Amino acid sequence: MPVLTMKVCPVHPIGRRGTPQAEREEHSVRRCKADAEQTRLKILEAAEMLFAEHGIARTTLEQIARTAGVTRGAFYWHFKDKTAVLSALYERTTAPQLALIREASEQADLTDPLAFLECSGTRFLSVFAADKCQQRMHRIMSNAAMTEETAAWLAEANVELWRVFQRLLARAGEAGQLTDELTPDEVAVSLMVMFNGLLNEWLRSDRAFPLDTLGAKLLHHHIASLRRNGGAA
Repeated sequence: MPVLTMKVCPVHPIGRRGTPQAEREEHSVRRCKADAEQTRLKILEAAEMLFAEHGIARTTLEQIARTAGVTRGAFYWHFKDKTAVLSALYERTTAPQLALIREASEQADLTDPLAFLECSGTRFLSVFAADKCQQRMHRIMSNAAMTEETAAWLAEANVELWRVFQRLLARAGEAGQLTDELTPDEVAVSLMVMFNGLLNEWLRSDRAFPLDTLGAKLLHHHIASLRRNGGAA
């Protein structure tokens, strides 16, 4: 009976911590991670530019990879599809601010939810007016040229913002601060419309008005009108 033999690949010993070999290995690992992150950033930057210029639906994965200077294999190593890229772009621009507002809205000692909404909204408008990345992201998310998958993702992202507004406004209602003329859900709609309208018109008009100062003034007036009896904070 023939004897079966198995070829065993040589195993290179791992250098002990602190030795020159271990230091070279650690340096190699760090360099690989840095290269991978650099590739990921190139893909995101290319996608952001193409999405803003052509819309998501009219941008192909091949265009993104070519513009980023990477292979399609490298693209798929980092992202499953265009929706995953859009989600990553959102996570590095809009999501951090939303997370801060969401965390603050859950604090038990929040005594004036409407004042918090006004303060957070004013700060957001100021940051948006100076942040080109957020402006491009808003253009991308407002572009009608979307795939079904990205449209569904966008709807879910809007729901997340809606829930933050709902939570804050429900607390304002419980505290007796909110006008009786509108329900918390209706007020949430008014805020969504106001913010989207301000951003869209500011970008459409090529920044024809000061978004930070005028936006803050309009938001203050709107929040004041939502208080019971139109009273101040």
